[in-house]
Amino acid sequence: MRRLISAQCALPRIRAEIEIPGGAPGWLGWLVATDTEGTVVGVAAGGVPVPGEGEVYALAVASGSRRRGVGTALLAAATDRMRNFGAGDQRVELPAEADPALPFYTHLGFAALSARRWSRTL
Repeated sequence: MRRLISAQCALPRIRAEIEIPGGAPGWLGWLVATDTEGTVVGVAAGGVPVPGEGEVYALAVASGSRRRGVGTALLAAATDRMRNFGAGDQRVELPAEADPALPFYTHLGFAALSARRWSRTL
C-alpha cells in the first residue's frame, strides 16, 4: 500500500476515534477513497463539534494520487455530511502556518481566522 501522510491526525487519535462506541457527539466518522483495484488512496475525517460549525479533522491523499481530485472529492463528501448535520461553516486547523495543504484549502474558499485556523461558509 502507498503511504498516506497526514500531519493533522496521529495514529493513536485515529485508533481512539474508531473505537468510540457509537461515536462521540458530532463525530461524523472517516471517509476512505480507493482506486479501481481497491487500494486506499485517501482518507478524510470530520465532524460538527459545535452546533453550526463543521471541522475537518484530517485529510490525506497518497502522493501518487494527488492533483487527481481525490482530496476535493473527500472534502466534498465530508462537507455534505457536515451540512446534513447542521453546519453552516467549516473549519480546518493546519499543523503549520506554511503548511503544504494551504493552497488546496484557499483554492476551495477557506480564509484565515488565524495563522493556522482557516474557515469557509458552506
